[in-house]
Amino acid sequence: MALGRHALAHLSGADFNHLNDRERLLKAFQRTISHFSLEALYEPQIHQFTPQGLTGIILLAESHISIHTWPERGEAAVDVFTCGSRDSRKIAEFFCSAMDNSHIDITVVER
Repeated sequence: MALGRHALAHLSGADFNHLNDRERLLKAFQRTISHFSLEALYEPQIHQFTPQGLTGIILLAESHISIHTWPERGEAAVDVFTCGSRDSRKIAEFFCSAMDNSHIDITVVER
C-alpha cells in the first residue's frame, strides 16, 4: 500500500501577470484548501522574487502544495503530495487552474 501520491505538474503557456501575482497565488492556495476540505497547518508562505517570479508553499495535515513560477517563460512547477485517499492529481489540476488556465501536464508517483 502506498504512503501517498505525489503529483508533479508543469504549467506552460501561462500569462506572465498570473504567474507573478502574489495575491492570485494566495487565493489559489485558499480556494484549493476550501474546495478539498484540506487542513492547513500554517498560513501559506510566499516569496516574491525581483524582477519577477514566485515561490510558495503550504504545509497540510495531508502533506503539502508548492509552486515555483517563471513568469518570463510562462511556466510553473507545482508539487502536490497527499497521504491516504486524497487524489493529488485532482488537487493539482484545481490548484493549477486557479493560477492560470494554461496547458497542464501532470505525472503522479506513488510513494
